[in-house]
Amino acid sequence: MPSMLGWFKRDYRLFLFALLVQRIATIALHGLHGPGHEWAVIANNLVAGKGFLFPFYGTDVPRYAFFPPFYPCYLALCKLLGGVHWVGFAQTIQGVLFAIGTVWTRRLAARAIHADLSWPAGYVMAIWPPVLVFSTRLTPACFNVALIPGALLLTSIAIQAPRFWRIARAGAVYGILAYSLPSFQGSILFLPFVLRRLGYGWRRAILFAACALVAAQVIISPWTIRNAVMFGRYVPVATNFGFNVYGSNNEFVQGNYNVLTSNTTTAVQAKLIDSHELATMNEVDFDRKLLRQGVGYMVRHPLQTARRDLTRAFLLWWTDPAMVRYNRLDGLGSLIFMSLLLPFVAAGIWASRKLPHGPAWHMIYATLLWETVLYMNFGYRGRYGLELQPMLVIIGVLGAQSAVHAFRPARSGA
Repeated sequence: MPSMLGWFKRDYRLFLFALLVQRIATIALHGLHGPGHEWAVIANNLVAGKGFLFPFYGTDVPRYAFFPPFYPCYLALCKLLGGVHWVGFAQTIQGVLFAIGTVWTRRLAARAIHADLSWPAGYVMAIWPPVLVFSTRLTPACFNVALIPGALLLTSIAIQAPRFWRIARAGAVYGILAYSLPSFQGSILFLPFVLRRLGYGWRRAILFAACALVAAQVIISPWTIRNAVMFGRYVPVATNFGFNVYGSNNEFVQGNYNVLTSNTTTAVQAKLIDSHELATMNEVDFDRKLLRQGVGYMVRHPLQTARRDLTRAFLLWWTDPAMVRYNRLDGLGSLIFMSLLLPFVAAGIWASRKLPHGPAWHMIYATLLWETVLYMNFGYRGRYGLELQPMLVIIGVLGAQSAVHAFRPARSGA
C-alpha cells in the first residue's frame, strides 16, 4: 500500500485545487460564518479557565460533558493561538482539512467505482456547494465530512489486506472522529455483516470489528476516564444522546425539530423536563432518563414514530423545505443542489448492479444506512445531511456516467 505521502504526491493537484476553491469561498462568504451558540460558549469558558462548561438549554444548570469535546476545544485553541485573527486561523485549518477530505473521497471512489471515475468525483467534491459553503463556517460538520471518507478508506484497505496494524489504524480514525461525532462509532457494528458479504467467516468478521472498536475505545479513553472520574458513570464521549432522542420524540414535537433546544419556548421545556431533577440529578443519569422517556414515547406511538422516522430519513437525503423560511440562502441552495444530485444517485445505485462490490462499496452502503437510521430519531438540521455528501457524490458520478452512456447510443442512432 502506498504511503500517505505517496497518496498526496499523486493527488497534490486535486489537493491544491480544493484548497484554492475553499480559500476563495471563504473570502467571498465573509460575514456568513460564526460558531454555533453551544460551541462558542464552551470555547469561551475553556479560554477563561472555567473548563468544559455549558449551561443546559434554557436554564443555568451547568453541564460538563453535554457536547462532544473536539470542536469547542478546537475553537478554544484557535482563540489562544490566533488572537484577534482567530476566525481566519480556524478557517485556514478547515480549508486544509477540506482539501484532504477531497483527496480521501477520490481515493475511496477509486476503490468503490473505478479509478478513472475517481478523479471527477474528487473534483466535484472540491466544488460541491453544500459541503464547500459549510467548510468556510465554524462548525464541526467540516471535520466529519472529511474524516468519514478517511475512515471508510482505511477500513476498506484493512479488509482487503488484513493486518493488525491496519485494522488498528482504521479503528483509531473512528476514535478520532468520535470526539466530534460519537455516534459514528456505532457504524462499526455493521462491519461483521460487511465482511460476511465479502465471504469471511463470522469469527473472523467479528474479530475484525472488535479490533477496530478496541482501537477506537483506546483513542477516546482519556475523555472516557475524565467522564468516569467526574460523574462516577461510564459515558464514552457526550451526555446529550437522551436529550436529542427525547427532544425529538415527544407530544410537543413540531415538524422535525428538537423542542428542547434553546430556540424553542421555555414553556414546552418545562412540561418535558422536571426542573428539580435537572438541578439535582447526576448529568449522566439525567440524560439516560431522557433517553428512556424518548424511547418510551416512540414505543407507545408506533405509527407516529414510523411516520416521523420516514420523514426524517427523506429529509436527510434531500433537504427540509422549511429551511427556506429561516435561512433562505441555505434552504434554497440545499433544495436546488440535492434535487440535482439525487437523480444521479438513483442512476448510480441502479448502475452499481454491474460492478464488482468490493469492501469500499459495501462500506459506503453500510455508512449510508447507519447515518440514515441514526438521524431518524434526531431533530433534523441542515448540517446533518452533509455527512452523507461524499458517498452520494461518488455514487452520483457513477450515475452520471451511466446516463451519458445510455444517451449516446440513442443519439447516434437518431
